[in-house]
Amino acid sequence: MDSIQLPSPIFNFQASSVAHHWEIGCFPLRGREVLCIDQNGCCFLFDGDTRNAVTMPGLCQPKRFPLSLFVPSIGVDNDSGSLFIMESVVKPESTSSGLRSDQFEAFVYRTPSPRRHLSSTCQSLPPPPFVRDPKFSNIRTKITSYAVVSGGSEMCISVEGAGTYCMDTVKHTWRHVGEWILPFNGKVEYVPELKLWFGLSAKTNHLAAADLSAMDDDCFQQPELLKTWMELSPPKNWWDLSNSHLVSLGSGRFCIARFFYTRHLMGYYYDQIVDNCFVVLIGVDVVPCVHDTSSGIANGGTGDLRMIKYESKLHVPNGSGEIERVF
Repeated sequence: MDSIQLPSPIFNFQASSVAHHWEIGCFPLRGREVLCIDQNGCCFLFDGDTRNAVTMPGLCQPKRFPLSLFVPSIGVDNDSGSLFIMESVVKPESTSSGLRSDQFEAFVYRTPSPRRHLSSTCQSLPPPPFVRDPKFSNIRTKITSYAVVSGGSEMCISVEGAGTYCMDTVKHTWRHVGEWILPFNGKVEYVPELKLWFGLSAKTNHLAAADLSAMDDDCFQQPELLKTWMELSPPKNWWDLSNSHLVSLGSGRFCIARFFYTRHLMGYYYDQIVDNCFVVLIGVDVVPCVHDTSSGIANGGTGDLRMIKYESKLHVPNGSGEIERVF
């Protein structure tokens, strides 16, 4: 496996320290624009094409373990949309907390046009029902997977022990879909060309596909994985360091980042344990086996899919920087 090193950075930024702690979360919008948020909830927008940074309104409340979903505005020509930012580890709230919750926020983003400048607002959202359910009053629940469904009109989250919920991205109202959870771990990506959703399987951690198109059906049952692919078979002495990342590159192409470590004994008496951390980047392409118009894919069915695996690259930190997130 070939090794790669990170190029020199085109931009450097750092959060202000609070009690010797600082952290920056990066949340992709459209194109090469990224919203960066530090541990205080301060925000700025970075454009990878122009290499410009613009300060933005801060969050209503800082997030400890945030996750995000970007939903483009429907029927708008420019790149406007809403970035939904949520705590992945959700704490219970009392019923007297008000209609909205700072654990769930919408960052409404509008790109410049000939008549309008860049603008944005941030607002708290109503929480899903389980947050204020007395049954969960002493439990911190975790969002295990999340996706955009129903053509962008709904955001879906699956929660350990609470089931699956969908929120209307315009009305900001929640509905309970079922007691089950999606068979994925982490973010789930929709591929319009294949009319399927892709993510990492909760059971095997392999790339997998499912059909969530009927999520708006009240009788919708727990979806089953249609197919899974194993793109990497690591050696036995490679142990998982953290959750893998799946990044959609468009048209069924993905980059999968897997984080590992190996452990070695060192020292004169071999009594010192040393961990070596590294990341493997794998490029894959999921395509239909049949490309004519009579195939199941062309008619909106699942068809038969195959995975094309490209060369994997290994990155070992050596002072030039360490990869912790891929988006």
